Amino acid sequence: MAHIGSAPQCVVAIDIGSDGCGYAFSMDYQFKTNPCDVHVPRWSPNTGSMTSLKAPSAILFDSDKNFSAFGYDAEDRMDEILNSGDQNNWYYVERFKMALYTAVEEGEDVRMDFLIKEKGGKEISAKLLFSSCIKYLKEHFRKTIDDRQIGIQEDKIKWVITVPAIWTDSCKQFMRESATEAGIHGNQFTLVFEPEAASVCARFLRVDKTENKHHSIILKTFQPGTKILVVDAGGGTVDISAQEILPDDCLNIIHKVRGGDYGGNSVNMAYRSMLVRLFSGPCIIAFKKNHPIDYMDMMRSFEEKKKTFKPNDTKVCSRIAATLLEISEENCQSSFEDIASNSQYARGVHVKRDKLFIDVKIFLEFFKHSLSKLVKDINEVLQHKRCHGVRAIMLVGGFADCELLFNAVKQAFPDKDVFVPHEGSLSVLTGAVIYGHIPKIVSSRVCNFTYGISILVPFQRGMPQEKKVIHDGKLCCEDVFRIAYKIDTVVNVGHTERIPVSTTFFDPEIQHLRKQPLSVSVYISDKSDPKYVTDQGCRKHCVFQVPPVEGEWPKEVYGYIDFEIAGTEMIGTYVDPYTGDIVTSVKIEFLPKTENNPSDDQRRRIYDPEMSNSDNEIQ
Repeated sequence: MAHIGSAPQCVVAIDIGSDGCGYAFSMDYQFKTNPCDVHVPRWSPNTGSMTSLKAPSAILFDSDKNFSAFGYDAEDRMDEILNSGDQNNWYYVERFKMALYTAVEEGEDVRMDFLIKEKGGKEISAKLLFSSCIKYLKEHFRKTIDDRQIGIQEDKIKWVITVPAIWTDSCKQFMRESATEAGIHGNQFTLVFEPEAASVCARFLRVDKTENKHHSIILKTFQPGTKILVVDAGGGTVDISAQEILPDDCLNIIHKVRGGDYGGNSVNMAYRSMLVRLFSGPCIIAFKKNHPIDYMDMMRSFEEKKKTFKPNDTKVCSRIAATLLEISEENCQSSFEDIASNSQYARGVHVKRDKLFIDVKIFLEFFKHSLSKLVKDINEVLQHKRCHGVRAIMLVGGFADCELLFNAVKQAFPDKDVFVPHEGSLSVLTGAVIYGHIPKIVSSRVCNFTYGISILVPFQRGMPQEKKVIHDGKLCCEDVFRIAYKIDTVVNVGHTERIPVSTTFFDPEIQHLRKQPLSVSVYISDKSDPKYVTDQGCRKHCVFQVPPVEGEWPKEVYGYIDFEIAGTEMIGTYVDPYTGDIVTSVKIEFLPKTENNPSDDQRRRIYDPEMSNSDNEIQ
């Protein structure tokens, strides 16, 4: 885990969410007085009096891909650009966080960079997006403390960026590199898992900072020795973390990461699918292309209705654009009433002026996939032996404000105390700031995979003949999986496994290789005891690139890699056993997935207009 040499004077936490981005910070003296006393700036559009604790995840670049605007400013500028018809000369991207997760899950190689499609269908660098977002928030923080005349040395600032616990090492490496491009140096930077940050925050909450109706739950939930489940339900992903409170206020993670891409945006996706079934894909494409402002306003209206819906509502009313109705009637030569009556939503939807009224049964169907997946995953975590005795479930994140989600969890687990902490959407940011001050508060984690390296061993009877090779004149077996960590085992943060590495350079024809880095391949498996790295469920995960000690390797190399996985990031450190030199600059390259296993959402999606930018993308 990265750290600065002494206690930070200030900790700044950045949260890049699917729907909103923001940051929070606290000084060392504030933390000592009250760990939850953090400053969170408020954001507002140029018009109106509305303010929010996060800015919209929207970013605008000009035709040369130079940064132009962020958040509400980007939204307002884009509205002006759309009204002028000049959108082809701009790059506008929103809700870009999930693009990274999706790219990795689909097997894309993100080691250097990858491309994201902006609203108009043009491609732009993902690393440019993420680094520009981080840089903007970083500069906003600097302006905030300058305005408040707070003197802080740059090297005394600790930066923390929150990431979903289900993110892969490739995603986390990408975020670290994006932070570096934004001007945040590695020794001042660390990552924290979002559900863990939420738990850290709740652990330090004062009673007067908690909703009255949940006082008793908070008090008994966070007593030492108790176990809790934290569900971080965001716009893109849902993370489930099982934790045990220790007597020293630290947290033990007692179950491997669980969750998926079924956050609040999956509800929006289901709504958009209904629109496609009602109006047809070509109609929605034409509407989105020719009337983008109306399209965005319509989606925002539904987003608001999703958050404010109450279980006793009998009808759901959301805005529908007149331009969409006009396009539909022109294409189909029918009124909306005729279109609806001939669809699967007959008598379930109707339009009155600019309002679309949706029957509650249909509206609840939008949530069905997300909530059923959530309940299923929570139940599977609770079945684990280490999770016996979990007494409470804490819901945080933007989607946790949805009453339907709260009720679904409460009804499925009536024996558990289910609660949303005060300002639950900020608990991740607040907890991330606390974590930056005391990173050792999380003392252990659970291995998500079995980790190891591929080695050669002397060939013995019973070993596969196809793996028999000659090495230095000896009969050996290749591809043997040397296990460093086993799946589902608890590992203390800071614990390292020492892996021996060796090679020789006796052949005159390979002397030039002595000046090149050694490559040590790390494999993972979803099995507890793989025999060979070619077994089913195994894949190459990353490569340690070890630079030669003193610029050149000896002819016979023997050393160790100290391998740590229990932190938020994988760490590899090379140790020379003869000199005692520690090469800390081991470079880790995380490889793309070799198999593409589509998520449930990808398998069930027939067509989503948010993922389409041209007429020929209808399937």
